[in-house]
Amino acid sequence: MRWHLTIATALMCGALLAGCAGSGGQERGLLNDRYVSTTRPSVSLAAKSLPLLTGGEGRGRLVRCGVIGGLPFRSWYAIYGTPLKGPLAIVAHGEVPVQWIWDGDMRRPFSINVGTEVFGGEGFQAFTYIAETERDPFVRLTNPQTLQQEDAVPQRWIVRAFAKRCNFDMGKIVMEYREVLPNDIVSLTALPYGRADYVSRFEQRAREAFSVQTPQTDAGIIEKHYVGDAILWQYMNESFWGTASYNDAFRDD
Repeated sequence: MRWHLTIATALMCGALLAGCAGSGGQERGLLNDRYVSTTRPSVSLAAKSLPLLTGGEGRGRLVRCGVIGGLPFRSWYAIYGTPLKGPLAIVAHGEVPVQWIWDGDMRRPFSINVGTEVFGGEGFQAFTYIAETERDPFVRLTNPQTLQQEDAVPQRWIVRAFAKRCNFDMGKIVMEYREVLPNDIVSLTALPYGRADYVSRFEQRAREAFSVQTPQTDAGIIEKHYVGDAILWQYMNESFWGTASYNDAFRDD
């Protein structure tokens, strides 16, 4: 048991020293219309052809992880599109506290076409699913008048998501491309007549929607601010981020 504690203590001290040494150089936020993280990971992400709607630091809380009151974590966002219309492109970066890690299976329930897509030379887990209006953190970016009509059909999105863990699995990058789902489509596995290639064409547009690069160190000043109420933060949980687990690798029972 003593050697377990020795190794654990050494690793924790090393992590703290690395954090202290690198904290002065780490920046995360918006640089022009791109989300930039200078370290852990060093990455610059953006939508290629959609204008920036909002972005900055936000909030997140995992509610199904066994922690009373939920597990809060830091997160950053850049959201692209046209107000009250589709499509939307979402860039998000979440980092759970020390001793927690994001789980490897990042798919949503009932998702289809699970695979790997490469952006900037890195592999991202990819999947397609339908996002309902109810409990959607981005519902304020849809048309509020549609939501107030009693006889209106709730707006749903078809979503192609790309996710990747980083920083020893404590960090996670999520990119989502969304379009309003036509009313005649109720299932992605049973498409109406004449729409056989609808999903594949949508996924191709999603594949071409994002730019993933290494940030330039002299590109300018990174803006750091909070997103605000454009996102319904009470729904920014496992339904968007997926699950995380307590990392007890050094636990000795």
